[in-house]
Order: sequence, then structure tokens, then C-alpha cells
Amino acid sequence: MSAGFLAGCGSSPTSPGPVNPPTTPPTNPPPPPPPATPATLRISKILAFGDSMTYGVDSPPLMLRALDAGISQSYPFKLQTLLGTRYSGQSVSVFNAGIGGKNAWEDRDRLAGMVSQTRPDLVLLMEGANDLNSIAPPSTNAQIDSTVSHMEDMVRDTLASGIPVVVATLPPQREGGKGHGIPYLTKYNNDLKTMAAKKGAFIVDVNAQFPVSLIGIDGLHPTEQGYQLIAEMMFDAIKSRYEVTPAPALR
Repeated sequence: MSAGFLAGCGSSPTSPGPVNPPTTPPTNPPPPPPPATPATLRISKILAFGDSMTYGVDSPPLMLRALDAGISQSYPFKLQTLLGTRYSGQSVSVFNAGIGGKNAWEDRDRLAGMVSQTRPDLVLLMEGANDLNSIAPPSTNAQIDSTVSHMEDMVRDTLASGIPVVVATLPPQREGGKGHGIPYLTKYNNDLKTMAAKKGAFIVDVNAQFPVSLIGIDGLHPTEQGYQLIAEMMFDAIKSRYEVTPAPALR
């Protein structure tokens, strides 16, 4: 046997060396998406006008106060919070011009003055409870009609100055409380909606969405949770009409 053959049989076959995988060029991770653009509104100043249901308490203190969103339990204050949270990229101001004990028949000039002072982009109008609570039979229908007429004057004046108006119906009242307008609420609210629609005002039907369980112990004014619900109704109305949808982010 040849030496070459012995050497070939007695030795181990040569093993191949480790195979390196093919190198691939590193890939950069995709850039993070741009931050979402916050939603915005086409308006920035809102005037909430009315009586103690706008002011936010049963018995408001007899004092002058700054014209701002008002006390924390009021619906304008809660509306300001909702708007500020959603529209964080802009400044939206809500002015609370509610005064306890006011009637629609006496507030036409006061509203005109507040509009002139604040120059709002939108007016929220909810009033008439005190008028209804002072109705004395037998002239009930005439007094309801008169109250709606005074509300119509305020809507007409405000629209004539180029400012849109949201008209809110009144929330329910509970038997046994200080509110005596229960027999007149349905007619008043229905006539108010008819008037507002004819004049071109927006309507927020508070009464239709408001459970009587959210009326407070006096039977007339909402609880703080009730004011929160009114704020949410107003917020939804404003959002649906004035929100500007952000353009899709470019990638």
C-alpha cells in the first residue's frame, strides 16, 4: 500500500471553516410619527347669559365679580374646562353673565350691554325660569307668550349684530320645591324651540336630556352634576358646529 494511500486513510477529512452570513447594510428605524395636531375651534369667545342657572347657585352673593367663567359649580365654568381640555392649542374664553333672580322681560338691555362689552363669537341663552315661577292664573298662556316674546327680542338683537345664538330649554322642576313653573314648562320650552328655529338660532334641548334626579333639594336648580350635564350638552353643540378637523400629518 502506498504511503500516499495510508496517509489519506489515516487522516481526518478537512472540515470547512465557519461560514459568515452575508452582511446586509444596516437599516435605520422609521422616523416617529409627527405629534398629532390638536383640534381647534373657529370661535374663541363665548358669552353665557341668563339667571341663577347660568350663575350656578341658588342664592348668589350680593357682590361685584370679575367677568370670567364664574364659580366652579356653574355650567359656564365646567364648559370652559371641557373646551380648554380639548382645544389645548388655543385660548377659548367663556364669560358667565348669569345673575340670580333675573327675568327675561328685564334683561334685553343687559344682554346688549354684555355683548358690547365682551364681543363674543357666540351667545348661550338660557332664561325664563323666574318669569314662569311668577305666573299667576288665569292669564297663564298670555304670560308664557310674553316671556317667549322677550326671549325672541334678545335672540333677534344678538343675531342682528352678527353673533350666533344657542337657545337652551329649561330643565325640569320637582314638585314641592321653590319652583312653581312646572305647569308651564312644557308649553314654554316647546314655544321657545319654535321661536328659535324660526329666527335661525341653534337649539340645545336641555329639558329633553335632563333627568329630574339632577335637580337639587330646592326643586328648581340643578345639582353640580346637573350643571356638568348642561356643560356637556353645550360642549357637544359647540363642537359639532365649530370644530376644525386637523389636516392629516405628512409623513
